[in-house]
Amino acid sequence: MNSPLKVLIVEDNVLNQKIISILIGRLGWDYHVVENGLKAVDECNLNKYDVVLMDIDMPVMNGWDATIEIKKNKPDLPVIALTAYTEDIFIEKSYAAGMDYFLAKPYNHNEIERTILKSLKKIE
Repeated sequence: MNSPLKVLIVEDNVLNQKIISILIGRLGWDYHVVENGLKAVDECNLNKYDVVLMDIDMPVMNGWDATIEIKKNKPDLPVIALTAYTEDIFIEKSYAAGMDYFLAKPYNHNEIERTILKSLKKIE
C-alpha cells in the first residue's frame, strides 16, 4: 500500500479511545475517533475508511445498529467489533449485524494489527 490505512475508531470511553489511538498510531496508520454509532454512520458516509473498529455499547446508537446502517451503503467496508462483552449471544449478534470480526477487550497491539490486516485480506 502506498498510503497509510485509514481507520475509524468508534468508542465512547475516553481511556479506550486513547489506548486504541496509540496502538493504531504506532502502526503508522491514520485514524479518526468518534464516540457513538450515529457519528460513525455519518463519518462513513462522508469519508473513505479502510476499516472500522466498533464498540458495541455506546450512547445515541449502539455498534450493532451503526454497523447495519454502514453496511447498507458500504457492504465491503470491514467492521471489527471491539467490546468487553464476550458471551456467545453478543458474538452472534455482532456477526448477524454484519460485523466481520470480533475482538474482546482487553486486546493487544498484535491482535488488533493482525485482525485489521486479515480483514483487508493482507494475511490469512
